[in-house]
Amino acid sequence: MSSSKLILVAIAIVAVGLFALPSSVSLFSGQHTWYNLGETAGSDVPCDKCHADINAEMISTGNGAHDFDPYIAPGCNCHRVDDTRITTEPAYGGYPEGGSPTPGNKSHAAETIACMICHEQGNQPAYPFAGGFDQAVVYEGSTPVYYYNHSDGSGGEHAAHNQFIREAILDPLMEDSNEACIACHTRIGVNITWTKNKVMAFDATEGAQGDWSLTGFTAEGDDVVSISYPNDWTG
Repeated sequence: MSSSKLILVAIAIVAVGLFALPSSVSLFSGQHTWYNLGETAGSDVPCDKCHADINAEMISTGNGAHDFDPYIAPGCNCHRVDDTRITTEPAYGGYPEGGSPTPGNKSHAAETIACMICHEQGNQPAYPFAGGFDQAVVYEGSTPVYYYNHSDGSGGEHAAHNQFIREAILDPLMEDSNEACIACHTRIGVNITWTKNKVMAFDATEGAQGDWSLTGFTAEGDDVVSISYPNDWTG
């Protein structure tokens, strides 16, 4: 091959390199800079980068108990706990508040948590106790994890929603009883089909002296009612 042809081939290779190499080195600009996960910074990964819809819900006007620090997005501290429950102080980002972070200590980025991780009886005065249920009833058929009754073991014997909590715990859709917590305490819509008894039946027997004995109280008959309550999120 003559020297002129070699020169042309070299020029062609250089020309291709000038256009191709920048694209092969970096597909996206900014891909070689990282968020700070250092010991003094904790984690500055913005959760709302992907979860902007949740961030919008959290910062909406009048969002109730969780519209202020440390709960408000994009802090996302509820999902950055370091244990199955909060016993002394909040533990955020895989490390106790004020301590050194250990990324990936429990989960790589975020925990799907039970509401009771903060709201069970007596474990964290900063968070209101959400119990008052019968511990034996709500954990019937499952292993107890959180305390739904008072610290002395009392409370909840006549709570109207014991069965609601129990069935939410047994259902795999969410952690623990979160289905019940969310259905009652958030603006999420609910669709319910109620099958209720519609007749009270009992036996009334009159005695010889005109006194009455009432026995055999039962609830009978089926009345099926469906309700639909819309999502009431103000955003």
